[in-house]
Amino acid sequence: MRHPLVVRHPFTGRKHLYADPGYTVEIVGLPARESRELLDFLFDFQTGAEFQYRHKWRVGDVLMWDNIATIHMATGGYAAHEHRLMWRTQVLGDAARYAAANPARDSVPS
Repeated sequence: MRHPLVVRHPFTGRKHLYADPGYTVEIVGLPARESRELLDFLFDFQTGAEFQYRHKWRVGDVLMWDNIATIHMATGGYAAHEHRLMWRTQVLGDAARYAAANPARDSVPS
């Protein structure tokens, strides 16, 4: 799906990158090499240590994050034989609010 590389957060109004090393494959309109180099630069920047949070899970923990402006991934922290029980819930985004914050955009991120 095509979407803007930079979007405005619908609640804070701040601009942020909307690119994820696991999903973003190119920047439309740039030559392939230039697109790859720019994405690699952006991914290196946004996954830098100064922007990382690593959680050490304890029984009863609840973790929340802003899915619009955060890259997240599981990195382990448990042995292969250990069982994990996780519940996921999410708040449905407000497409109208997103569109109002990003009026020149052609698509809404899903």
